[in-house]
Amino acid sequence: MYKGDKTMRINDKLVKLFALSASACLVLGVFAGCKAEDVEVTDASEVEESVSEEETQGPQASVASSETSEETESSEESSGNVVVEPDYIVLDSEGQKYANTYITNFVEQYFYDFDRESYSVDQLLDFVHIHLKINASESISYETKGDLTFETFTVDKAQSVISKYFAVYFTEEDCKALPTPPETYGDQPAGPYYEDGKIWYEAASGESYYLIGIVDSVFNNTDGTLTIDFTIYSIDYEVYSGLDMDGIAAYYALTPEAAAADPTLTQTGTGTATVTIAQSGDYSLISYSTN
Repeated sequence: MYKGDKTMRINDKLVKLFALSASACLVLGVFAGCKAEDVEVTDASEVEESVSEEETQGPQASVASSETSEETESSEESSGNVVVEPDYIVLDSEGQKYANTYITNFVEQYFYDFDRESYSVDQLLDFVHIHLKINASESISYETKGDLTFETFTVDKAQSVISKYFAVYFTEEDCKALPTPPETYGDQPAGPYYEDGKIWYEAASGESYYLIGIVDSVFNNTDGTLTIDFTIYSIDYEVYSGLDMDGIAAYYALTPEAAAADPTLTQTGTGTATVTIAQSGDYSLISYSTN
């Protein structure tokens, strides 16, 4: 429904109200001398202001209008209740780039399914570890312990990354249940370990991270959360190996249509994420799954 349609309906109601009031005055005037100036009418601007409250808008985007059925309109008119229906968000260029970049941070490291109601500390720290290796390698230190070499990062750095990407509360106390790093090879996992205010992983290298996520749609759930549907693409390895960071980042600005038509990209899967929205407009992950 367009705002102009609502205004016409409001004006029609006001005309009817005036007509009824005038008729009442003609009948009552015989007995009580009713005057037109005694009739109290709600100001049209007040009615229009209350109607405009049903319009919603998501962060970093404009909200597409959704058509309301005649039956719903009739219900609204008779009951006075405003029915707010959820909408798909129309991303502008900056919104598309931000959404793609946010999702790519998970896609590029083959992040597995996540739910904030059932996550593990290991999963969060695994994300931090790979995220830092890809995007902030200067935050990782290399330390030797016995026969082993470890990649380490501080708990403070882990907290910073987790608070940026996840809608969970993480503290150093969450790390203290982790085992301490071993000194010899064995059947133990590669990490995470905790000691001296740091997270430890056995050093490894050689991985390539050439996946990206392109957001296809963003659905406003009208409760402060968004549902994001995305497609996972792999960049052609020969192309990827010749790209610098700016070249890789250029892919993050692609629209779904441009990504689908790009010959250097191959679709490898799809996924869905639910996020909360901070006052800044930044996303924080509630759940994530891929197909």
